[in-house]
Amino acid sequence: MYRKNCHTCHRDSFSSAEYGKWLCPTCGEDLTAQKALDALTIERINTPQRNIKKSNIYYYTKKRN
Repeated sequence: MYRKNCHTCHRDSFSSAEYGKWLCPTCGEDLTAQKALDALTIERINTPQRNIKKSNIYYYTKKRN
């Protein structure tokens, strides 16, 4: 479930589709250009995760004669 907030009437709009034409049901404002939020967590969705660089661990063994 997706959610967008209308900047005109300040009401929430919910949809099961993330993409496509999206109009505010209260005032009719076009919300298509806005980023969709997760309806439950109110966080942006489909944002790329930060790349976490894994540390390189090198193990050296002492060479025996």
